[in-house]
Amino acid sequence: MSSTLQADAFKRLYSEEYFDNFIKEGLRPDGRGLGVCRPVTVAVNAISSADGSAIAKVGTSTVLAGVRLEVMIPSSEAPADGRLVINIEMTALATPDYRPGKQPPITHSIQQRLQDVLVGCGVLQPKELCIAEGRAVWVLYLDLYILNAAGGLLDASLLAAVAALQDTQLPVVHVTDEGNVERGAAEDEDEDDNVAAAAAAAAAAAADSSSSRPLQLHGRPLALTCGLYKGQHIVADPDHEEELLMSATVSVVLDEAGEMLGVYSVGAATPKQVLSCAEMARQRHAELLAQLEAAANKMEEA
Repeated sequence: MSSTLQADAFKRLYSEEYFDNFIKEGLRPDGRGLGVCRPVTVAVNAISSADGSAIAKVGTSTVLAGVRLEVMIPSSEAPADGRLVINIEMTALATPDYRPGKQPPITHSIQQRLQDVLVGCGVLQPKELCIAEGRAVWVLYLDLYILNAAGGLLDASLLAAVAALQDTQLPVVHVTDEGNVERGAAEDEDEDDNVAAAAAAAAAAAADSSSSRPLQLHGRPLALTCGLYKGQHIVADPDHEEELLMSATVSVVLDEAGEMLGVYSVGAATPKQVLSCAEMARQRHAELLAQLEAAANKMEEA
């Protein structure tokens, strides 16, 4: 048996002992240091038929996000509030553990955490989605598809979600007297005919630039998940195989000012360990934000 096959067999049969051999040297099996995260790529406009879309990769974990817009009549309790509806789906080829007909619990967990961050923390405010108070508002359907589940799924999902929302354009529309929603700004019926004609000509000339507007986001929250190995070693951005060995995981969500919007832990972690994870998350946020801005700039240049 070759040395490679022996190493693979040892890794499968004695995964913890295999990982221990690397931890003693301050390394991990993929060559990263304990505090080193995986490379990230982001691309927007990944779905040409969507109102906003993006694909994000954290290592080999891959999430595709798309935004669909619909118009609805608002509730009487919140006549100016639109809605964000989040759906997450694990695709069949994302993981060997996939079971047809039933989504794994992690998809519901990520969905709830995205809702908490994006809506609960005011990143996307419902009133930004108002078309005409009491008559029409936008509903944003944010659909995420996990294409490859290789660890850090909350981090990759939030990155894809923010990139897709950042890419979203809201059409300029108005509500007619009959209650129909039509594209374009409402005309002022009291305008002089010549003024109205000139305004219409100017609007037509600038149609490409004024037919939609960017969705307004109040911050760009991003996350980093860290693992605790045997309750002692902090492992930044563990992949799927590493996550299985962790005694606990801590996911920290930060905004651009470095403020914590959420801390989600599974297993026991001390306050000092959580603070250490938060510091790593601040450094990671700068890297992820640079990728978001690079993707947006590339789209503008295209």
